[in-house]
Amino acid sequence: MNEKFFSLPEEKQQAIINAGYRVFSQNTYKKSPVSEIAAEAGISKSLLFYYFRNKKELYLFLWEKCAKVTI
Repeated sequence: MNEKFFSLPEEKQQAIINAGYRVFSQNTYKKSPVSEIAAEAGISKSLLFYYFRNKKELYLFLWEKCAKVTI
């Protein structure tokens, strides 16, 4: 995980997290466009890739976050 994501203000982190959950929950993994996640979060696609190397890294981060909340 990119530590730069954690250096963001909590509000911006939450916007990215919420956007990721929304897009992934409405589509399959393959049909979830990173550009839609970025637009929903109010950032550019390039900036999202600055925080997460790829879509898989973002997905796994969200998966782990959800697991921690559930436990």
